[in-house]
Amino acid sequence: MAFDKKPATWIPSWSENGTNITVPLATFPEMTAAEADADTGDIREVLLAIMEQLWAKWYATAEASRPGNMTMHRSSNPDDETGVITKQFTLVFKTQVTSQVQKVIDEV
Repeated sequence: MAFDKKPATWIPSWSENGTNITVPLATFPEMTAAEADADTGDIREVLLAIMEQLWAKWYATAEASRPGNMTMHRSSNPDDETGVITKQFTLVFKTQVTSQVQKVIDEV
C-alpha cells in the first residue's frame, strides 16, 4: 500500500476552509476541553495529546505505507524511584529548499 499524505488520513475529522483548520477535540482522546481552552488551557497537554494521536496513527500504519521522507520515533523512559515517565517524540523530515521555502521531499 502506498503512503497517503492527506492530513485527514493522519488526523481524523480534519477540515479546513482556506482560512482555518478545524479538528474536533474528540480527535485527540488524551485532550480535555479544559486543557485546550485558549485562555486557561495547557499547551503542554495539547502538544502531548497531538503527538500521542500522531504516534498511534504512525504505529498502526504498515511500514510499507509510511512515508520515507518523514519518520517518527517515540521513547518512554520510566523513573522507578519517582514514578515519572519521560516521553520523547522525534520527527525527522527530509527537506529541500524551493524559492526560499523548505518543503518536505515528495514520496516516489
